[in-house]
Amino acid sequence: MTASELFIVDNSDNDWKVMRYLSDFCTISEQIDIATGYFEIGSLLALDGQWQSVDKIRILMGDEVSKRTASVIAEAFKKVKNQLDASLEAEKIKNDFLDGVTAIVEGLASGKIECRIFKQDKFHAKAYITHSRLEVVGSTALVGSSNFTKPGLTENIELNVQIRGAEVGLIQQWYEDHWQRAEDCTADILKVIERQARDYQPFDVWLKAISDYLKGHETTVDEWEKHQSAIYPLLGKYQQDGYHALLKRAEKYGGGFLCDGVGLGKTFVGLMLIERF
Repeated sequence: MTASELFIVDNSDNDWKVMRYLSDFCTISEQIDIATGYFEIGSLLALDGQWQSVDKIRILMGDEVSKRTASVIAEAFKKVKNQLDASLEAEKIKNDFLDGVTAIVEGLASGKIECRIFKQDKFHAKAYITHSRLEVVGSTALVGSSNFTKPGLTENIELNVQIRGAEVGLIQQWYEDHWQRAEDCTADILKVIERQARDYQPFDVWLKAISDYLKGHETTVDEWEKHQSAIYPLLGKYQQDGYHALLKRAEKYGGGFLCDGVGLGKTFVGLMLIERF
C-alpha cells in the first residue's frame, strides 16, 4: 500500500468515526467479529437500529489484568461485570428507559450476540472484522486502538486502519484462535443487563422508594428490646445475658443449648427468643 491508499479512522473527522464505519458495514455484513480490551453497553446502544441487521456478532474481550492466579482471574471477571453495570448506570442519565437495551437482551438470549473473555494472558487487542454479504465487497478489518465502547467509537482520538484482501484472512485466523481459547461469558453478561432492563411493577418501585426513604430510620434491635418487647422487661439481668449469649452462639454455630438449672427461667428466655424471631 502507498500512504494515499491507507484508510484511517481516528474519530477526529465529524463524518468518519468508527461508529459510522461500523454502522455502514452493519447494513451489508452477515457477521461482525470484535476484539476489544473493554466492552460497554453504550457501544451497542450507539449502533441501535443498525447492529440488528447483522446475523451474528461475536465480542471477544479482555479483563485488563496481567496476573493469572485463580483468585485474580475471578476478581477480573467481576471487574468486567462491574464495568458493564457502571456503563448501564451512566446510560440511564440520558436514557431513562434504556431504549435499545431490550433488543440487546434478546440478542444475547437468542445467540445472535456472543461474548467471550480471554483470561490466559492480558488481552489488549482492538479489531473489527466484517464479513460482507456481498462477494464484490468481501471481508474487511479495522485494526487499531478503539475499544468497543461509546468513547472508543465516537469521541477519543484513535488510530484505526482498514485492512482488505488476503491479509483479512490472517486476522480472522488470529481471531478464531483466540476465540476458541476464550471462555464464554454470554450468560453472565446477560444477567447484568437483564437486571438493569427488567420491567418493574408500580408496587416494586413504591416499595423500593419507601425502603430507601426509611433507610437509617428503622428501629434497632436494642430499641425494640427496650421499648417494644413484651418479654424483655420481665427478664432478670442474668436471663437477658443468657438470651444475648444464645443469639451469638446461634449466629456462629447455627444453634445453641440453654442449660441453666431448674427454676432459673429457661422458659422465659425461650419466650424471648420466640418473640425476637
